[in-house]
Amino acid sequence: MSAGQVQDGRANRLRERLLGPAVIRGGAAFLAIGLIDAVGTGMYLAGSALFFTRVVGLTASQVGIGLSVAGVLGLAAQPVIGWLADRWTPRKLLLFLNLYRASGFIAYVFADDFLGFLLIAAFLGVGEQAVFPIYQALAEQLAGADGRVAMMARMRVVFNVGFTLGGLLASVAIAVGTREAFSAIVLGNAASFVVAALLLTRLRLHNPAAPGGQKAEKPPLRLVALRDLRYVAVAGINGVLVLHIALLGIGVPLWVSEHTSAPKALVGLLLVVNTVLAVLFQVRASTGTENVAGGIRAMHKAAAALVGACALFALAGADLPVAAVVTALLLGLVLLTAGELYQSAGGWGLSYALAPDRSRAEYLATFNLGTSAQFVLGPTVVTVGVIGSGTAGWGVLGVVFLLAGALVGPLARAAAKRPALRTEDLPAETAAASTA
Repeated sequence: MSAGQVQDGRANRLRERLLGPAVIRGGAAFLAIGLIDAVGTGMYLAGSALFFTRVVGLTASQVGIGLSVAGVLGLAAQPVIGWLADRWTPRKLLLFLNLYRASGFIAYVFADDFLGFLLIAAFLGVGEQAVFPIYQALAEQLAGADGRVAMMARMRVVFNVGFTLGGLLASVAIAVGTREAFSAIVLGNAASFVVAALLLTRLRLHNPAAPGGQKAEKPPLRLVALRDLRYVAVAGINGVLVLHIALLGIGVPLWVSEHTSAPKALVGLLLVVNTVLAVLFQVRASTGTENVAGGIRAMHKAAAALVGACALFALAGADLPVAAVVTALLLGLVLLTAGELYQSAGGWGLSYALAPDRSRAEYLATFNLGTSAQFVLGPTVVTVGVIGSGTAGWGVLGVVFLLAGALVGPLARAAAKRPALRTEDLPAETAAASTA
């Protein structure tokens, strides 16, 4: 064997260790698409508030109303968009959604009043929230039943890295502070979607007969997933645990700055710690969550970690020395991140394992309703119900997480036995777990 062949073999083993075996079957291109998407989105998230207020001339309340309308429309449209993915294939629909989103963000640059902003936000809202479950359906086609959760874990890592890079790029434009610089943030986001769409045209699927693939049946529009109440119940429990998103983005910053003696600069450090831990441990947390039993175990770990985080955050609000408060906040943040990682892994595992092959993307999009509802309701729940109630609010939230952890097992096992999910629709390892 030549030195070149040895080096190539080592390079392939390193790529498989970092990205998984599915990288050889197109996973690298899939992750590159996700990275480009995330960089654009990270730019937009970091600079959108200033763009809307300084360039478009909106008030903070008007921005909030428009984005709330977009969130509600996105919530309502997800099952239909999932059904379209089953008919057109996830790759074709994701390509369309990227171009759809690009056109909407380009239109933002021409908005000059609240009505124009509201119409564009509503237009974008219809397609924005459904993108992630379509990515999830495509990941299964690339990685198969054995590697789908691992592929989604790697995509989550890529998203975290992309959001960070996008935020750094946006900070440059924000520092410049001109209308053109803020417009460049929004147009950069649109450009990322166009590039992602172009790469999707070159993405090779090696398992077209997988759920949602080229050979999938074309189901009529009957929204069967919404009428599958056991599946919806599991999605609802997942939605409760997904409150960690609002806690991280809104609850923790407000609690640290307004209700503890910790320095306000600690907020930035906590967010950095969360990002680093998520990048380092998301793939590891997803190990063994491919079937129903593994998904339940991950959800139990998530619930336990979130309960512990609530207790530590509540403790940080007590009259303690600053060093003790900072320690409690850091440990609480570590547990909050653990809850995030295990919830994500368990949610992916259960959403796949409990979804029939015949309407895979529709079921995945319906499962994502719990996450989307968090974006609509989570900020109010956290600000009014938790932060506004002080220590008692953290206690109540901890009890809610505890109940969610207790319920997820019985609900998921009941969903695994429902008539709508025949054994022949399941991957072999999932069928074995659901009938054990």
